[in-house]
Amino acid sequence: MSTFSDFLQKAKDDYDRVDADLKALEQKAKDAGDKADAWTKDQAAKLKADLTEARDKVTALAERVEQEGEDAVSEAHDHAKRHWDALHAAVAAYRDHLENTVSA
Repeated sequence: MSTFSDFLQKAKDDYDRVDADLKALEQKAKDAGDKADAWTKDQAAKLKADLTEARDKVTALAERVEQEGEDAVSEAHDHAKRHWDALHAAVAAYRDHLENTVSA
C-alpha cells in the first residue's frame, strides 16, 4: 500500500474517533456550565468545522487520485496531512484547556 493510501485509510478511520472525542469534550464543557470559559464554548464549533473541512479535503483528494493517478496529487497529499496533523494538535490543545479550566 502506498504512502497516500495509508494516509487516506488512517484519515477515514480517524474521523469517527475525532468526532466522538469532540462530542465528549463539548458535553464536558456543557456539564461544567459557568466553569467553562467563552473560548472553550466557542472552540468546539470551530473544531467541528475544521473536522468537516479535513474530511472534505481528503474526500476530494481521493477523487483526484481516482481521476489523475497517485503521482499527480503528492503536493495536495502533503497539504492535507499538515492540515490533519494541525487538527489533531488543536483538539489536544482544546482538551488541555478544557481540563485546566473546569478543574480549577
